Amino acid sequence: MMSITVYSKSGCPECTFTKKYLESENIAYEEKRVDLDEAYLEEVILLGYRTLPVVKVDEDETFTGYRPERLENLVLGWQR
Repeated sequence: MMSITVYSKSGCPECTFTKKYLESENIAYEEKRVDLDEAYLEEVILLGYRTLPVVKVDEDETFTGYRPERLENLVLGWQR
């Protein structure tokens, strides 16, 4: 089973849309709030991103922003 991490912060509409999409599809994810833990912000920077949300799938795939087409692919992968 794949593991999904969503790096987010409060007041971020794209973060909210991404989390709501995953929840609507009953996909479990770990949320890491960069506004509550600076270590999570460091992880985002090490992944090469400066904007949120950042979605990390397992250890090999990452993307940023609210990307419904990428999220849809996650749903399909999750259902396998």
